[in-house]
Amino acid sequence: MDEIQLEIKEYLRQNMGIYIFITGIFVLGIMAGALAVRSLDENCRLALNQYFSFFINNVGETGALDQVSIFRASLRMNFQYLFLTWVLGIFLFGFPVISGIVALRGFSVGFTVGFLVERASIRGLLFALGSVLPHNLVLAPAVVVIAVTGFSFSWLRFRSYLEKRPCAARGHIGPYTLAIFLVGVVLFLGVLVEAYISPVFVRVLIPVIR
Repeated sequence: MDEIQLEIKEYLRQNMGIYIFITGIFVLGIMAGALAVRSLDENCRLALNQYFSFFINNVGETGALDQVSIFRASLRMNFQYLFLTWVLGIFLFGFPVISGIVALRGFSVGFTVGFLVERASIRGLLFALGSVLPHNLVLAPAVVVIAVTGFSFSWLRFRSYLEKRPCAARGHIGPYTLAIFLVGVVLFLGVLVEAYISPVFVRVLIPVIR
């Protein structure tokens, strides 16, 4: 147990800077997404409001949410992210692309919350807390850890290239892949929450947002 704790402390010490950077990129993406809602033109704003109203009315009247479809869509999106980050981590110049993907993930969260708040103020915020927060409590940390893992591996290769010293990438591929896979288990749990727990909050909060 002590050895595991020491390894975790050493891992955090070596990667703390990358964790701060990636978390900052994710937060900036959220802020940019929230602010982007204000820059929408009237046509886009009207289309989004009409689509959201249709969704709310449909769920409110039928109580139907296709959780299997939500599960499949979330699984596909999140594991595409997992695989893409794993691949990018192997390449020398993968780390800036990983940063961009993390920013986009943050942007999507921020845009969703920003739209709900702009549409219904406090009621929109309450709806966002129930519909967006539960699964992102699991998914967001997993997204950050996966990004840090891929970023650090790519950065290691890039630094070795700049310093013109050999980097035994093949020797690190196994542990790197295992780390990504282990965090993928957490990502899968987040997908389950998004498909089977968040919709419960959505149904409960429909009267709040209508």
